[in-house]
Amino acid sequence: MTLSFLRKKVEKHIAFCVLILLPTGILANDSIPNSNFLEYCKKSDAYLKYSYTDVAYAKAWGSYRRYVSINNKLVVNSRAGVNRFAYLNLNEYISNNLDEIEVKTLKADGTVIELDSSKVFQTRSGDRKLGPINYPIPGVEPGDTIETSYTYRDYVKVPEMTDFVNLYSEVPSLNTEYSIKSDPELLVRYKVYNKFPEPQIISNDTLIYCLFKMEKIKGLEENNNSCIPCELPYMYYSMEKRDSEFRKWKDVYNQEFNLITQPVSLDNKNSSYYNRWKRSVIGEAKDSSKYHKFTLLHQDVLNNIQMEPPKKDELLKSNGYFLKEKRFNPLGIRRLYRQLLEDLGIEYWAVFARSKRAGKIDPHYIRKGEYDHIFFAYNDDKGVMNLLYPHEAYYKYQINEIPTSIYNTDAVIAKPYLTKKIKKKDRFIGYDLELAVADSVTVNTVKLPGTSSHHNYVKQVFYSNVNLEKKETPIKYRFSVSGGLYTELKAFFELLAQDEEVYDFYNALEEFEGDEDLIEIDTVTKTILKNAKPFSFRMEAEGTLKGAMSFLTDNMVSISLDKLVQHNQIETEHDTADLNYYLDYGYSDYLMAIFKFQNNIEILDIDGYNIDFKNDFGEYFFKLELVGKNQVTLQSNYEINREMIPKDEYAHLKKINQLLQETKNKRILVKIKNL
Repeated sequence: MTLSFLRKKVEKHIAFCVLILLPTGILANDSIPNSNFLEYCKKSDAYLKYSYTDVAYAKAWGSYRRYVSINNKLVVNSRAGVNRFAYLNLNEYISNNLDEIEVKTLKADGTVIELDSSKVFQTRSGDRKLGPINYPIPGVEPGDTIETSYTYRDYVKVPEMTDFVNLYSEVPSLNTEYSIKSDPELLVRYKVYNKFPEPQIISNDTLIYCLFKMEKIKGLEENNNSCIPCELPYMYYSMEKRDSEFRKWKDVYNQEFNLITQPVSLDNKNSSYYNRWKRSVIGEAKDSSKYHKFTLLHQDVLNNIQMEPPKKDELLKSNGYFLKEKRFNPLGIRRLYRQLLEDLGIEYWAVFARSKRAGKIDPHYIRKGEYDHIFFAYNDDKGVMNLLYPHEAYYKYQINEIPTSIYNTDAVIAKPYLTKKIKKKDRFIGYDLELAVADSVTVNTVKLPGTSSHHNYVKQVFYSNVNLEKKETPIKYRFSVSGGLYTELKAFFELLAQDEEVYDFYNALEEFEGDEDLIEIDTVTKTILKNAKPFSFRMEAEGTLKGAMSFLTDNMVSISLDKLVQHNQIETEHDTADLNYYLDYGYSDYLMAIFKFQNNIEILDIDGYNIDFKNDFGEYFFKLELVGKNQVTLQSNYEINREMIPKDEYAHLKKINQLLQETKNKRILVKIKNL
C-alpha cells in the first residue's frame, strides 16, 4: 500500500463541514415518536426523553478550553429501573473538572426533589482529588422522571481535540444529540461509519456548529466482549486549524512512534555502561548473526531486568542508566529496543495496532487516537517477520508474544524511506531535546497473528489417594496453560506479585465473597516454561484439595462439582443478546480428577452425569467413570472455538453454559464398601 493510494482514498471518503443554512427547528426535536416505539419505551425499566451532549472549544492562551455539557431526562418505569438507574454516576476525571451540576427528581404528583450536591462532592481526609461518583438520587420511585444537567471543562491541545462518538445507551431514547461548536478559526473534520447519520451544519464568520442526532434509539445491553464500532453506527471527528493538511503517515511515525522510542543521549557516563552490558551479554557469540545477538540481549532483559511504572524525574535518563539500575519502565524499554536494533543494523518497522473491541482501523483516513498499541517488527535471517512488543509495567513479552486484545487484527507497519545512513544526531535525543523527523515513510498493512483454540488452553489434573481415616484428600496436581490464556494469566499474576494495592484488593474481595482456593499447594515439584509460540507453562505440585469432597458418614463421600469444576466460561446472564460477542481467541478449559480409595466403592446413579454436546461455536463434555473397583475418574472440558459469536447465535453459547451449570449443580455420591 503506497502513500498516494492512501491519499486518494482519504480524498474520496472524508467528509468536510460545508456551509449549510439550518432551519430554526433543528435545535429541538419537535417530532412525535410513533406509538410502537413509545410503547416499547414504556415497557422498558427506564427510557430517555432526550439526551444532549454539547462540546464547545474556545481559544485560551496557548491551548483551547473545552466545555462539555450533558443534559438528560430519564423516565423511570419500574422498581428494577430505580435500582439500576437512580444514581448519579460520574467518572473520576469528570468529577474533578466539574463546573456546575443540577439533578432533580420530578415526582409523578408534580413535586420536585433536588439533589444536594454538597453531600455528593466530598473528598476524603487528606485527598485533594475526588474519586468516581456513584451517588443515589433521592426520592425516585417508579413513574418519576430524573433530570440531570452538568458541565465540565478542561484544557486541551489541538491533537487532543478529537473523539469517537456513538449515540447508544442502556435504555431506549426518543432523541439523542451530540453537537460540536467552535470559533471559525477551527474546522471540524469528521467521518461517519456504519450508516451513522450525516450532521446538520452551520458555518459562518462567527462559529462552526455541527449537530449529530438520532431518534427512536433502541436500548442496548453491552456484554464484556461487545464492540460497538464493529457493528453499530458511530462517527469520528477532529478539530483542526484551517490551514492544516490531512494527516500523513510520516506525521504518525514522527508524532506517535519517534516520540516514545527515540533513545536519549544526555549522560556519557551511563552510555558507556550500555556498551559494557552489550559486550558482556553477547560474550563468545560476538561472531554470530545480528539476530542471534539480539535474541541473547532480549533474553537477558527478560531474565534480569525488573519492570516498573515510569517516574517523572527519569523521563530523560539513558538506557545505560536503567541497565545499571537493572530496572526499566515501559517508555525506557522502547528506547532500549530501538537502540539495540539500530546498533545491530537490524531493519525494523513501527507497528500501529488497535484493540479488537475498539473497532477496526481505518486505513483510508488517518485518525488521531487510532492506535493503542505501538511496537516493533523485523525480519529474521530467514525472512520471517518477528514481532517485538515492549514490556508493560508489570509484564514482560517474549519475542512474537503480543497482547491478546490485538490477536487477528489488522495493523499498519511503517518505516522511513532512507536514501542515506542515519546520522547519530537523528538517532538520539540530545541536549536540544529535538526528535528525529522522517521526511517520508513506506507503509503497508498486515494481519497480526492469533492462536487457535487448540493452542489456547488450560489443563488441570488432580490425582488423590483419599485418606478415609483422616478424612483428607492429599493431591498431586498438574497445571498447564498455553497461548492467549498463558499471556493473560501470567500478566495478572505478575501484577498481583508487584502491586501491593491490587493484591490487597483481591484478597479483600475473596474474603467478602467467601471464595476459597480449591487447592492448597504445599510443594511445587516441577515447572516448565516454553519460550516459543505457542507460549506455555506447566507446573507440577503436591498439596491438599479443599472443600470439594465431604465425608458424610463412615461409608459415604460426596464430591461437589460446583467446587471442583471451575471453568473460564463466557458470561451469558441474559435471555438474549443485543450485541455480538468479540472474543480475543477461542480456547478450551479441561479438567481431570482422579480419586483413588483404599476400599471398593460404588458411584450412585453413575449413568446420570455424562454429557457430550457440540455445536458450531463450542462444546461441553463431561464423563464420569468407575475405574477398577476403587477409583473415581471424571473429565470436564469447556471449549469455545469461535472468536466472534453473532447475537443471533447467542442461544448456542447459552446452551453450552447451561449444560456446564447443570453439571456444577450436581454432587457425586460415592459409597464405600467393605467397611
